[in-house]
Amino acid sequence: EFTVSETSGFLPRHDPLPVLPSYFEKLEELLHEMPIYKGDGTYGLLHSGRFGERVETELPMYDVGFIFDSRILSALYRDYTFLASAYLLEPCDIQYRLTQNYGLARRILPANIAVPLETIAARLNARPYLEHSMSFTFYNYRRKDASVPASADNIEPIRRFSGCETENSYIVGHVAAAHHTGNMVRAATEILRGVSENDREAFDKALRSYTEAMARVNGILSSTLKNTSEYASFRTFLSGCKDQPMFNSGVIYEGSLDSSPRQYFGVAQGSNPIASLSTHLFQLSKLSPRGTLPCSNGIDNLRPDSYQAFLAHVNAESQRLGVQRYALGSAASSVEYMAALDQVLAYRYRQWANLRDSIPVQTSH
Repeated sequence: EFTVSETSGFLPRHDPLPVLPSYFEKLEELLHEMPIYKGDGTYGLLHSGRFGERVETELPMYDVGFIFDSRILSALYRDYTFLASAYLLEPCDIQYRLTQNYGLARRILPANIAVPLETIAARLNARPYLEHSMSFTFYNYRRKDASVPASADNIEPIRRFSGCETENSYIVGHVAAAHHTGNMVRAATEILRGVSENDREAFDKALRSYTEAMARVNGILSSTLKNTSEYASFRTFLSGCKDQPMFNSGVIYEGSLDSSPRQYFGVAQGSNPIASLSTHLFQLSKLSPRGTLPCSNGIDNLRPDSYQAFLAHVNAESQRLGVQRYALGSAASSVEYMAALDQVLAYRYRQWANLRDSIPVQTSH
């Protein structure tokens, strides 16, 4: 489902499956009842702290070994990773709402989540833990009207942790912005081709196309990610089980052949591939005194395989061809290059500002 292309960009090739097949009826029911605030105005299981108990007593040990359809596998990956994070971090969310401290998470992921999740993740070559693109955002939307593009007013999340407006706008904003990443992928390819063929006119035109696509992305995020006041109501569930005090030494996946504690990073805004594409394409690490950008180091490895392959290709080609040197070799190209960097900087600043406004102000964690 996650094949980077000039048509869909970083979004999946097909719209995400909004409802699981009937075989997974109980899983679908628990996910529907899960959010702190449900869409119908009532409270869900996470509000009262009853989600874990319901999972332990009601969720069957589903056999997923016969499933190879990529669309169903992707939907199951999204749903089991949501399930896993909600189960593990439910005690922390309850504790935080009561005391503003997180306390300790559950350290054992029960077999009825862990075993199917490991099977699904292995088939998708993904890590068995909540992920930004494959779980929380890019495979977590439905179009209200399937005949209309995925604009901010035509999409809604499939799964939620808190159900608050801030969570909805975060998911909707990132998906609607990613709708324009096909143009970014196309422009990036044309930028590299322009350098390779020493076609200055084509190069400058591609730079303008990239800048226009980034401007649309920034415009959407600016209009959708305005309210961060309720970020703390779902932030807990985005936490990883690596280098986090609530997990101590990680998580045991019950029923797994690997009985060692697992440690995975959680969801971060930096996990969005848009920033990495720009960093690699324009060789922005060369502008850093240390020759690297700390916020980008290693983060590509946390993404879907297709993202990793595409970003690695862009990084290798931009270095081989010397995109930055070529751009600065002409006054006209330099102007286009700096215009693109203005949009990249605006995007990076928005990521930082959202984190600044939503995390340090509301929690010391």
